[in-house]
Amino acid sequence: MVRPTPGDVVVPIATLPGMEIRQARVDDLADVAVVCDASARARWTERMLSPNEDRVALVAVTGGVVVGAAKTHFHGEPDGEAPAGHYLGGLVVAPGFRRRGVGSSLTIARLDWIWARAGRVCYFTDETNVASIRMHEALGFRLLGRFPQIRGVTADEPDAAMLLFEAVR
Repeated sequence: MVRPTPGDVVVPIATLPGMEIRQARVDDLADVAVVCDASARARWTERMLSPNEDRVALVAVTGGVVVGAAKTHFHGEPDGEAPAGHYLGGLVVAPGFRRRGVGSSLTIARLDWIWARAGRVCYFTDETNVASIRMHEALGFRLLGRFPQIRGVTADEPDAAMLLFEAVR
C-alpha cells in the first residue's frame, strides 16, 4: 500500500496479508494485555479501549489474533510547550510482528481518524525510541522541540529527553 502523507511524502507500507485494523472493543482487553505483556509495557485498562468521541483505540488483527493496539488522546488545554489538541497515544505491537507494517498501519488509521476532525496532530516519544521516530518522520511529522518531560511523561532512560512532534494537514 502507498499512502500520501501530510508533507506530500509517499510512504510505502508493507502490510501483513489479511491484517484488519478495526476499532478496539472492551472484549479485546485480554488480547491487548497479552501484547502489552510480551512487549514489557504496562497493560491497558478497560477505559482505554472504551469508545469516546474525543479519542479512538484501534487493534490490528491477523488470523483472528490481536497483534497490535494503538490509541489517540485529546488534550483540551496546552501544558507547557505541549499544545492543546489531538495526540497519537500508545502504540504496542507484539514482538513477532514488528517491522512488518503493523505499527505503520495502526498509525495511518489513527491519522485518518484525526484528519476527519482536525488539521493538526501531535506525538511525543523518548529520544531513544529510534524506530518510532523514523516511522513518524516518514509519515510527515516534524520535530517541535526537546523537553525533560511532556504532559507529565518522562523518558525511560534518566539522561534522555522527550521529543515533541507535529504533523499538519
